[in-house]
Amino acid sequence: MKNPKISIIVPIYNTAKYLPECLDSILNQTYQNLEILCINDGSTDNSPEILKTYAKKDSRIKVITQKNQGLSTTRNQGLEHASGKYLTFVDSDDEIKPSFIAKLLAPYQKDPKTTLTVCGFLRKFLKTQKTETMFLNPASPYKTSDTKKSYILRLLTLDGRLYSVDNKLFIADIAKKYSFDPSLNFAEDTKFVLNYLRYIDANISFVLEPLYIYNFGSETSIVNQSSTKWENWQKSYDDLKTWAGTDLTAKEKFWLKAVLLRWKISYQRSKARAKKST
Repeated sequence: MKNPKISIIVPIYNTAKYLPECLDSILNQTYQNLEILCINDGSTDNSPEILKTYAKKDSRIKVITQKNQGLSTTRNQGLEHASGKYLTFVDSDDEIKPSFIAKLLAPYQKDPKTTLTVCGFLRKFLKTQKTETMFLNPASPYKTSDTKKSYILRLLTLDGRLYSVDNKLFIADIAKKYSFDPSLNFAEDTKFVLNYLRYIDANISFVLEPLYIYNFGSETSIVNQSSTKWENWQKSYDDLKTWAGTDLTAKEKFWLKAVLLRWKISYQRSKARAKKST
């Protein structure tokens, strides 16, 4: 299919301050065959009115409203309603560059063996308006000595671009086999990505451009606090061990332990940042 429909899932909860810029960035995509699923998770600010205005302006926008149930359930609603061949996620306090969809779709169109595309981030610090680019370097390559499992574990250790769902374009039929875990308020997107990776071949295409604009500093206190609790990191690691299984090669065991070391360092950094901000 030359111009497949792409579903963009936008979970929304009280982000009226950022929502117009987010929706404008989606509507301004160079690739136009889009289904824009805006899931309103019981917002109590002006977000519903903004959504109503935008839905009148562009028929590609579909608004779904639910009682407040949290990010995972909201994203799951989007998965349930998505009808595109491919799908992606955009947080409602973030933005995407005009070529985000086109450039993530291009590897699929070039090579039918592609099973996931991943781009870099532009991180914008809202308080200072400073920016930094992330993940523009080539990813660690797949080696003939790798198993799919060891390769993914190595990427999780050496490279942070696999963790989020926001900088990726998924094959919808595969992504819709899974759901986000509503019991988690930390790393729920990493668990979703790992479930997706379990099902696919390791034909991951990395687009070395900062196409996703992550507005840093708009997170809720719950998100900030969740990364300062080791039990959340430990739960994620337990999930990772379950994903990896028990029959591991020596290389897989090595990289699984290396992920734990990375996460311990990330946990300490999260605590330091939280302490500095108080």
